Amino acid sequence: MFEDPEVFNVRRDPNPHLGFGGPGPHFCLGAHLARREISVMFRQLFKRLPDLEVTGDPVPLQAMGIPLVGGIKHLPVRFTPTKPVGAPS
Repeated sequence: MFEDPEVFNVRRDPNPHLGFGGPGPHFCLGAHLARREISVMFRQLFKRLPDLEVTGDPVPLQAMGIPLVGGIKHLPVRFTPTKPVGAPS
């Protein structure tokens, strides 16, 4: 991709982005763990709040020029509050 790729040069021009978001040898090592953690979190959330429902439109994150950062910043929901598991009566 670059002339002298082993040389660190922050002023290289042109310098197209070669980020760590795509498949390949530089894929984030923690991506699989993060996906697993969020899966477990949602499973527990839905188990504890079975009547959880979306009440409005999601507000997306602003990527701010970073195409790898995406998701939802706000999502209005409604649920019936319950006593925490293990709380005294």
